[in-house]
Amino acid sequence: MTLNKDFKVVILSNDENKTNSLKSVLSKYYSMNISFECHCAAEAIEYLNHHRPMIFFLDEEFAEVLHDVRKPPFTVGICDTVHTKRVKQYLKMGFFDFFHTPFTERELNSIMGKILNIYVAYNKMDHRIVRRVEEENVQYIVNEFNVKSMFIAGSRKEEAVRIIFDHVLFMKKMGDQISVHFEDGSSRSFRGNLKMFHKKFPNSKFKKVNKSVVVNMDKVVGMNKNRIKINEETHFEVSRSFKKPIKEIINQ
Repeated sequence: MTLNKDFKVVILSNDENKTNSLKSVLSKYYSMNISFECHCAAEAIEYLNHHRPMIFFLDEEFAEVLHDVRKPPFTVGICDTVHTKRVKQYLKMGFFDFFHTPFTERELNSIMGKILNIYVAYNKMDHRIVRRVEEENVQYIVNEFNVKSMFIAGSRKEEAVRIIFDHVLFMKKMGDQISVHFEDGSSRSFRGNLKMFHKKFPNSKFKKVNKSVVVNMDKVVGMNKNRIKINEETHFEVSRSFKKPIKEIINQ
């Protein structure tokens, strides 16, 4: 899907090489209208308080700008590396995602895919959404998306990722890692503790069925004796202590 010229973009960075590199990737992969480039906070504040771009590529050096402007629907941080502590701070400030140097088409595709997913998944609109969108409606959709997904910071070895809860089938403890399996057949592993990782997901739908597995109950198709079924290939044993509450959810 290509983006209409009404899909306005603003870039704030005082690094000319970084700006040129970003523009190069944007021009190759998406037909977007870069409506304004600025190199200092004052320019950005003046522009954003009088215009409403859809995407704001913001060098993390100028992160504080978000305290003084009308926030665009999607603020994407431009950074060299993403550290977990800073990610938490930036997300609270209103960042949607992060674009790392060196900028690649693959990473941009991932970011733009998530942005377009918001329209499709939470507004039930078709491709015409990219032509004209009501400002208040977009902000509502973004807020909904943030409630129904979570961002996990990457590392030198792992790419950052945003997990959409509705796309998850189950998560399973594998040694010192958690393997998250998605409905498209893909999976992603994260280092951590299953109990703590589970707490990041909506408790109303993600339920533990045994000491090693948490299942998205919206994806369950049935239960036979002590086994819960997600699809023909995926079954899990339900521990005795979890059997009654799991059965009650299925029978609702």
